[in-house]
Amino acid sequence: MLTKTLKLGTLSFAAGLAMSSALMAQNVTLNYATNTPPNNVRGEAESIFLEELETASGGEISVVPYWGSSLIQGREILGGVRDGITEMGFVNINYYPNQLLLNSAFNLFPKGPSDYEDIVWSFEQMYERIPELNEEFANQGQRIVHMYGVTPYAGVFKSEVTSLEAMEGLRVRAASRWYLNLLEGAGATPVSMPWGDLYQGLQTGAIDGVFTNLDGIHRASLDEAAQNVFFVPDLWLAIPFAITINESKWQSLTDEQKAAFELASERATARYSEIWNASIEDILQAQRDAGYTVNVAAISIADAFAELPEVANNQATWATEARDAGVSDPEAILEQFRTVISEAVAR
Repeated sequence: MLTKTLKLGTLSFAAGLAMSSALMAQNVTLNYATNTPPNNVRGEAESIFLEELETASGGEISVVPYWGSSLIQGREILGGVRDGITEMGFVNINYYPNQLLLNSAFNLFPKGPSDYEDIVWSFEQMYERIPELNEEFANQGQRIVHMYGVTPYAGVFKSEVTSLEAMEGLRVRAASRWYLNLLEGAGATPVSMPWGDLYQGLQTGAIDGVFTNLDGIHRASLDEAAQNVFFVPDLWLAIPFAITINESKWQSLTDEQKAAFELASERATARYSEIWNASIEDILQAQRDAGYTVNVAAISIADAFAELPEVANNQATWATEARDAGVSDPEAILEQFRTVISEAVAR
């Protein structure tokens, strides 16, 4: 009888250990690498998603964020996620014109929706209708689990700018080759310069202006170095800012954990939408309060920018390069972009 009791106790103990191990195996801790600090609009967007992920998973998924390039430099995150240096990471498509060639097509359409919900809708539709976009990430051993957008384009200049014509002859920096071409079409002298050098470049007069998203300008205090703001609300920053996860790590998750990512993304988008809308007015008001000159462009200026011949030239150049890279019908991809953007603007 004693032997039988001991056996039953041993079996019960073993079963308890097995159950405990199974429960422990369901808990996942993921590292997350990003190049932004947490205390700005981008940091809020990413923090919200990480919070919602833990909530949606019932605490099964926890994420350790490495802010401000403390784990991996921004331009190395795509490879870092691919190689498993980090399980999750922030990916700026602009950093990878070759690996993410098709995704770079977002840059070819300067005018788009100005409402955040429509911006996110257009991102989602493009990835749904153009499977090649996701395939590029798959080729890098990862997948997108969340996307968010940043504020529209603005310029900061050493002198007041209220029109495209006023940029003529000014040395202006932009991030992508496509926008540098557009600035040249508007009469500016395009300049390529690393982000970290922009403040000093404006201070020393090496450049006369910077053209990028409004939040980025304010976050880096570029409006302090060049106190003339030209905000163009209808020129969207079309690139989706992506949070990705290593594909092997994704496949190791349970179906319930994968579903938690989708739910977290939906909830994070709803929360961030309110912040996005409020942040624009907050930034513009902060700039006015600081004594900076703030001009908000009429939609006609965005129309003129979007109708520059360089827009069509950029699209033709991109299509040629995509075809040379083995894409069978790049024009069809561009047409899908046009259709989605048109639908988003009309919503």
